[in-house]
Amino acid sequence: MRYDLKHLATFIAVAEELNFHRAAERLAMAQPAVSRIVLELEDRLGVKLLERTTRKVRLTESGRYLLEEAQEILDRIEIAENTTRLLASGTKAILRVGYTTITGHALMPDITREFRQSNPDVRLELEYMTSPVQRDKILQDEIDLGLIDGPFQSSEIESRLVARHKLWALLPPRHPLTAKPHLTIEDLAKEKLVIGTNAEWPTFRRIVVALFQSHGYVMNVGQEASSLTGLLGLVTAGVGITLFTAMPRYCGENAIAPRPIVTDPPLQIETHLAWRRTSINMAKRRFIEASQRVSAAYLAP
Repeated sequence: MRYDLKHLATFIAVAEELNFHRAAERLAMAQPAVSRIVLELEDRLGVKLLERTTRKVRLTESGRYLLEEAQEILDRIEIAENTTRLLASGTKAILRVGYTTITGHALMPDITREFRQSNPDVRLELEYMTSPVQRDKILQDEIDLGLIDGPFQSSEIESRLVARHKLWALLPPRHPLTAKPHLTIEDLAKEKLVIGTNAEWPTFRRIVVALFQSHGYVMNVGQEASSLTGLLGLVTAGVGITLFTAMPRYCGENAIAPRPIVTDPPLQIETHLAWRRTSINMAKRRFIEASQRVSAAYLAP
């Protein structure tokens, strides 16, 4: 047998006080018990840690080194204990959250701000990924929550509706269609659109393609780009019109002209916050609650 935390804590008290009587009072122990524990520690280490006389106690070089190391060990153990309790209560944790392009420009930042205001010690790891990838990663426990666009079904995933998005056309400011207050699918079917790639926008493209088909048209793609930044850059350069669920916050109307798209029946793209049904903790519950508070603005008619 080597030694345990009791030996280190007792040695630290003696080494800091340099007095067995005061160390015993500090530890609420009998002085003989303190002396015995320090002797046991020296015996098990095979080194002398303290030089004792009838008048004073002094640390040896080995004792000074062990004091620094033991203090750090006990500090780390205290931190570990406190963090463990905080993790169990949901006060301190790590949450891995997936989001899509649709949710990345407004919804995800709004939920993050709301959550962090009351949960500053929880670290959020936010990662962009498509909706299908999020579903897979939730089931594989590689992310804790996901903001997933479009309808889906899974007996292993629980979800809450957090947003309904309308469809908008984003046009170059001088495009002839900016003369109209709103656009129809018929208007857009005559244009070559700037659209996200199938690889990065699978759910959105599927919904838009189905919308055109339901109105008797085929979507005409003039240019693809993988990111929203790339699409908006193409719009501002006058390459074409893109479709999105809102005017991104960071865009000014002097660079891009947004117009609502009117359809019959009206199109709304839903976003759900999703998580694995059998995997729930306090931090996750608090994130879900924050998303529900934020969702009121995104679910308004």
